[in-house]
Amino acid sequence: MTTQFDFDLAFKTLTGHLPFPWQRRLFDCWLSKGKLPPAVDIPTGLGKTAVMALWLLAHARGAPLPRRLVYVVDRRAVVDQATEFAEALREKLKCAELEPIRQGLGLDEELPISTLRGRYRDNRKWLENPATLAIVVGTVDMVGSRLLFSGYGVSRRMRPYVAGLLGCDTLVMLDEAHLARPFCRMLQTIEKERSDEKECSMFSGPLASQGLPPPFRVLPLSATLCGEEEPFRLCSEDWEHKTARARLEAKKTLTIEKLESGGKRDDSLAEALAERAWKLAQEGTETTGRPPRIAIYCDWRTVAEKAEAGLQKRIKEGGSEAETILFVGGRRVYEREKVAEKLKEYGLIAGGSPSKNVPVFLVATSAGEVGVDLDADHMVCDLVAWERMVQRLGRVNRRGAGRAWVLVVDQGPPEEKTSGKDGIARHEAVRKLLANLPRTETGGHDASPDALRRTSRPEELEQASTAMPLYPALSRPLVDAWAMTSLAEHTGRPEAAPWLRGWVDEDPQTTVAWRRYLPLRFENFGNHDRIPAPKEDIEAFFEAAPLQSDELLETETWRVVEWLKKRSRKLTKALDRGTVRRHHQNENEKENGAEVADDLDLLPPLGQDTPVAFLLTQGGKLKKEFSLEQIIQEKDLNRYLFGKRLVMDARFGGISNGLLNDKQDEFALTIEDNWGKYDPSKEELPSLRVRLLKVDSPESHEEGLQKTREIPYLVLPEDETAVNLIVEKRHNMTTDEDTRAIAAKSQTLDEHQQWAAYEAARIADALGLSDNDRALLVAAARHHDDGKGAPRWQGAFNAPREGGPYAKTTRPPNLHKLNGYRHEFQSVLDAENAGLEGVAKTDPRFDLALHLIAAHHGHARPTIAIAGCDSLPPTAAASEAHEIAMRFARLQRQWGPWGLAWWEALLRAADQRASRVLDRRAMAEKRTENNPAAGAASHREDHKDLSLQQLEGRADD
Repeated sequence: MTTQFDFDLAFKTLTGHLPFPWQRRLFDCWLSKGKLPPAVDIPTGLGKTAVMALWLLAHARGAPLPRRLVYVVDRRAVVDQATEFAEALREKLKCAELEPIRQGLGLDEELPISTLRGRYRDNRKWLENPATLAIVVGTVDMVGSRLLFSGYGVSRRMRPYVAGLLGCDTLVMLDEAHLARPFCRMLQTIEKERSDEKECSMFSGPLASQGLPPPFRVLPLSATLCGEEEPFRLCSEDWEHKTARARLEAKKTLTIEKLESGGKRDDSLAEALAERAWKLAQEGTETTGRPPRIAIYCDWRTVAEKAEAGLQKRIKEGGSEAETILFVGGRRVYEREKVAEKLKEYGLIAGGSPSKNVPVFLVATSAGEVGVDLDADHMVCDLVAWERMVQRLGRVNRRGAGRAWVLVVDQGPPEEKTSGKDGIARHEAVRKLLANLPRTETGGHDASPDALRRTSRPEELEQASTAMPLYPALSRPLVDAWAMTSLAEHTGRPEAAPWLRGWVDEDPQTTVAWRRYLPLRFENFGNHDRIPAPKEDIEAFFEAAPLQSDELLETETWRVVEWLKKRSRKLTKALDRGTVRRHHQNENEKENGAEVADDLDLLPPLGQDTPVAFLLTQGGKLKKEFSLEQIIQEKDLNRYLFGKRLVMDARFGGISNGLLNDKQDEFALTIEDNWGKYDPSKEELPSLRVRLLKVDSPESHEEGLQKTREIPYLVLPEDETAVNLIVEKRHNMTTDEDTRAIAAKSQTLDEHQQWAAYEAARIADALGLSDNDRALLVAAARHHDDGKGAPRWQGAFNAPREGGPYAKTTRPPNLHKLNGYRHEFQSVLDAENAGLEGVAKTDPRFDLALHLIAAHHGHARPTIAIAGCDSLPPTAAASEAHEIAMRFARLQRQWGPWGLAWWEALLRAADQRASRVLDRRAMAEKRTENNPAAGAASHREDHKDLSLQQLEGRADD
């Protein structure tokens, strides 16, 4: 649909200000025509994030751009302001003035926005409808790993679903692309090999043509040159714009000071940074007319911590009102976001309204260099690579409203043994570039964005910048290996990290999280004697209650090892003295208003041989359990922890302000009770809740929470379970097949498949699929769950005896009765025998429809289990499974890895949309029972009376 509108007015309504000339030019000459420049090379502070708004308006104008916008920001510790900007766009779209824009975008509901890292856990909204617009924000690692079928923290069954929607009909905007060059090159390789100009290329096949699957496109955004030919840049028109010119010529006077030698260099540097920042604060009020905001940047976290301590000492000695904020990596995401709120309170976020008006010192590492819209008055920093210096300078006097003083403390070149001759040469090149900046009338150097862009020749910039790391080439065999997600192990499937960041020389990393309840097993109520829990139960628990992004702390493995050893020794001594508390209640929780949970009395006390940590792979597989004694005795913990996830008992403590602290004895605050804020009387429910429940206790479920896993925790000598470990999730947060089959209301198999077929038809029509392609998708949806009609499945899922067979039941299943039975396997057998309505067996699309049925829960890539199949003898079943695997290989060769996954995602989305309609209807009926006067809620997706004849025609949306 094409909508005509006044661009300037629409942009102002969406963003709150009129567009810069470059934004209007990018829209008129490129995006509104469905075209993309090779790159957008715009200085920091001039609104690159607003390209999201241009993408929306281009869609309203009818431009043929991808439906999904994936905005990628580098650095794992940045405040995700891109999400806040996207959410502001969504709210503005509700304005009456933008109703024509909204209609042009075809949005029946809110614009889906999801974030793959940070405070905003992935709400999966972007997966719900492949045919609607959506914005996804994420980091290089989160987006890149998912694109390569290797999503960190994503189950193997979900990986093709996610990869298919990321790899097709997607525009990736890579912010600060010059800081993630290997990733940028990888994206451009995929785009080039998927382009419409190539009928058959590395990542597509002979069937991937005529617009299907939809294309994958890339737009690098960079504040410095990124090596592209003819990127989109500023022109003379931009210099005539008053606001743009003020920011480009923002007064930033830079001076360089050599660090005086003496003592440890880290200590000397930290003291110098603190002293210079303190002096700037005393003088800085003259230029701002208010208490100054000083940024202190350090290359190393240890220097940052010491510099902050030095500032706190000066504040205390001076008796003045001032605040320090430490913004470093290696901090748990939950507390990191608390720091983000603090930045707003003290006016360090550009354009914000500070609520606290006192001098403030922000001490940051590289965590505060990229992706954060910081605006300090003055800055003190050490000397780092040129691209990082540019980022730091962009965080001071960002709006050009005053005059900033910037002091660079040259700590001297790095040691040759740690950085080599290249590091020494780069250091000297950066200092030379800074010294060659134009002089100001005050005697320093002009460090404005304009001066930085005019400073030197490309070869000098290259010498002063960090060299792009070597990186491996992306090949079809590699992607094919990653795409075989139903294989737990594959010798040709390496870790994806080198393809995202190159081969970088950095310390090994380990991720740490804390949980209140762990999947332990005990017997004997009085003594709580521990017995080993089966590995499959432990892995099932972490699959049902996966680690969420905001509970993760990622830092160097050596740091984790030191912390583990010290905390374990301290806890062991406390156990010997009998001073370890049993309950989790502590001052932190009291401040957050949390109450002691009723089930805490069921927790056994800590012991030296009780597991306090579970070591998991990124995919959730259990590698090892650790007790306090094992941690102390193990001589080489590094080899276990590298690249893994360590889940700690919250009573282990050791976390303070989101950072590892071996002296902190308070129990860690955890996600399981919504960070101590869970209140069942409020409408907002936690996305995840874990608790202990006695078998003889009445179960109580809040509306919207669904029990997804029940694991024995305390067993009696007679092998009877006394206490279970219960995992509950919101209905819309369940992802695996078994929990989706448990619904708030039973539903027959025929009705569910009719609803799924209706949703498939709606998706096909919205995508503009041809009649034949629409027919295959609807047919696959209409028969995807036929195998659930088998007596084995009906019995395992406790289906009612009357009115069946059923596809959705209300009671947790007895999975042992399935004996490994995969209903998709039986569904394929039935479809092969009986055929599919609207798709002839001789039609090539019949093969694709069979694969979609087999793969709609993430299996058949390439393998699918045949256990429990009662309709065929084992040898015949094995032969059919072999054909399913060969069909996957044929279709992936024909459609390409992302093309085939995209087709699978269409069916999976239709299936899940039908399930959500059932959940909403059940909840509406429950509300009606509780309040008959209110009446039953009506739903747009009312599928109850759909017939097959209606499904064969076009869905009336």
